[in-house]
Amino acid sequence: MSAPDPATPTPLALIVDDDPTIRLIASRTLELSGLRTIVVSDGESGLASFEREHPDIVLMDVMMPGIDGYQAVETLRALPRGRHVPILMLTGLDDLDSINRAYEAGATDFISKPINWGILGHRVRYILRAAEAIEGMVENQALLASAQRVARLGSWRWDFESDRMRWSDEVFRILGYDQAATHPGVDALVSRIHAEDRGEFTAALQSLRAGGSVDELIHRVVHPDGAIRYVRIHTESLLGEDGRPLQAFGAIQDITENKAAEQRIHQLAYFDRLTQLPNRQRFLDNLSVALEHASRTGRMVGVLSLDLDQFKRINDTLGHGVGDRLLVTVAQRLRESVRGRDPITRLLPGEDSTLARLGGDEFCVLLGDMNSFQDAAKVARRILDVVQRPLEVDGHELFTTTSIGVALYPMDGQDADTLIKNADAAMYFAKSQGRNNYRFYGKEMNSRALERLALESKLRRALDRNEFELHYQPKLDLRTGTVAGVEALIRWHQPEIGMVPPMDFIPLAEDSGLIVAIGEWVLMQAASQAQQWSAMGLPPMHVAVNIASPHFQQPGFVDFVARVLRDTGLAPERLELEVTESMLMDDRATTLDTLKRLKAMGLRLSIDDFGTGYSSLAYLKQFPVDTLKVDRSFVKDMPDAGDDAAIASAIIAMAHSLRLEVVAEGVETEAQLAFLRERGCEYVQGFLISRPVPADQIIRLLPAPRKALAG
Repeated sequence: MSAPDPATPTPLALIVDDDPTIRLIASRTLELSGLRTIVVSDGESGLASFEREHPDIVLMDVMMPGIDGYQAVETLRALPRGRHVPILMLTGLDDLDSINRAYEAGATDFISKPINWGILGHRVRYILRAAEAIEGMVENQALLASAQRVARLGSWRWDFESDRMRWSDEVFRILGYDQAATHPGVDALVSRIHAEDRGEFTAALQSLRAGGSVDELIHRVVHPDGAIRYVRIHTESLLGEDGRPLQAFGAIQDITENKAAEQRIHQLAYFDRLTQLPNRQRFLDNLSVALEHASRTGRMVGVLSLDLDQFKRINDTLGHGVGDRLLVTVAQRLRESVRGRDPITRLLPGEDSTLARLGGDEFCVLLGDMNSFQDAAKVARRILDVVQRPLEVDGHELFTTTSIGVALYPMDGQDADTLIKNADAAMYFAKSQGRNNYRFYGKEMNSRALERLALESKLRRALDRNEFELHYQPKLDLRTGTVAGVEALIRWHQPEIGMVPPMDFIPLAEDSGLIVAIGEWVLMQAASQAQQWSAMGLPPMHVAVNIASPHFQQPGFVDFVARVLRDTGLAPERLELEVTESMLMDDRATTLDTLKRLKAMGLRLSIDDFGTGYSSLAYLKQFPVDTLKVDRSFVKDMPDAGDDAAIASAIIAMAHSLRLEVVAEGVETEAQLAFLRERGCEYVQGFLISRPVPADQIIRLLPAPRKALAG
């Protein structure tokens, strides 16, 4: 930084902001840039300091106690010394209306919070230089050209009698003319105006010549190389004593950068930064336009609300960077899926007006000009297909699906907010029906959504209020006829509701992120109970615990299991962890490493619900598991259902070929038991053996072998 000229007074900046941190940093920043500063905390103090100190520039916050920044600027501009002082507004508001209001109040420029402190000093000095140039233009005509160049502002004079024009140097630059080879004139000026704007501009010139007035004009200028610049044109007529127009004076300013800033502000206000899709506000605007059109034409409008199934698990496991890139990829797939294929997905030119990201992993699709609900179903099915295709992000092969809710105008709502709310309710209903599907809105879905919110609120307090308990279902060893182990199953007794079925609160716990804390509680409680049974001298048996995917994928999961064993004193071989096939397929390298570390600790590992997912020998033989559990869906209709019996037999044979033991769950009849025993199934559990019971009832099942069942 060059040393200041001792003959030049150091510029004085007045900083008005109610945030002490911003006042301090702004003051230090400007002082390092060679300015003196005064800092005050509200608009009233700012006006008083301005009158007293006469600063060269004012930095004014928008939102302050008392009078706000807009009022303070308007009051300041009414003061004799405040007409020309530059004012830089500091605003945390990023909507276009707030920026327009700042300029209307009299701001010279604005800067958005958070402030880039590295450029603030340069920005302030630039504003001071521009202000000095404008003041010099008034005081000294010789500085006019320099001031115009700084401001990208040119001036021209048009003599009506001679039809001659004079342009300042900046006009030639703004219009893209070579000054030495161009004769300034009306035709040369008009020829540079964009063809679509030329008619309005020509009409304005004719009005001037007739003595009329012309408001501010904003037009496009086309340079010889095809570059388009935006210009603001101000004009004024000079009339003779007889009222006849003699001359016109005009100013033309290149505002291309201002236009770019406005477009950027528009982009920030109405579009999602990550995916570049319209945001919630823009979607609401587009939906309102579609509804107005539909009300006139009597057509239907559809809103599809969708989010990615179990996106939080991917985000938490692989990191937000991978999660963001997954969202970008999904957004592109959605864009390709809905863009331009059907008339119902074409609304506004130039943007993805039918698709928006509302936040997180939630997207919305707008279907306009529909003939029937079948149109919405067709688009929903297409989205389901395109989203579930495997994709690769940063070397990870990811599988994701989506759940979609559909609300239709006019049946499901008359306004944008209601339609989006009802589409959300339908989407949550689709999730409750197993995910990777779509559902149309019904009034009962709205009530279900409210019930879901209420239940989630109660679930968040359940752990602290000790509302959970564990029941245990015995696992019978068919070879010995004894109970070889138990499976720990969580139960929730909510004081206001009563017993809440696991199928109602487990998916809710997964979606809300509570499943990890609940899973840790289950693991600690089950291990403690198993150690108590061991300390009581009961026959050796293991306790099996189902591990939810978000819990298993936690970076510290293995360390937590080790801490559970250490704190409870339970022997590792007494603890069995059950995981699902789909969990094994997520990030197989990391999953394999986790399983190997658990196996090295001495734990038993089991694959739950086998046969319902990605059953494959190719990957199964890679994982160090001990047991396969045949899903109850294959057991319930055995042995009468030939297909189920064949599948169960194949699973048992495959497991034995890999030297794995088999547990069949859901056994309820003697015929099922006999069928499984004949095929060499080692363990069974189900209502035929025992329902899940509290821990104290398990004790009564242990001493007596089940010889009759063992055969």
